[in-house]
Amino acid sequence: MKLGSKLNQLCKVHGLSLSRLAKEAGVPMQTVHAWTTGRKSINPDQIKRVASVLKISVHELLFDEPDPHDSIGEEILKEIFSGDVRITLHRIERRQKGR
Repeated sequence: MKLGSKLNQLCKVHGLSLSRLAKEAGVPMQTVHAWTTGRKSINPDQIKRVASVLKISVHELLFDEPDPHDSIGEEILKEIFSGDVRITLHRIERRQKGR
């Protein structure tokens, strides 16, 4: 799915207009509109703010697939709480500089 279609779909899901999305993300409406028509390149900082408003990862917004890095933390937590992993914590004394 192209970015324009994805933005329109997500705005509909969240009950936002494109202009409201632009305002909440702090991105010029002209920029968001240009993204929907494919006439403007994507500024990483701006697309990150838009993704944040839509509660979606930048990866999922741009590529229309789940972010492969999101599941890594979940897998680690599942393994930790499955009882098959032992974790030991040790306090490390740090030496202060100058001593």
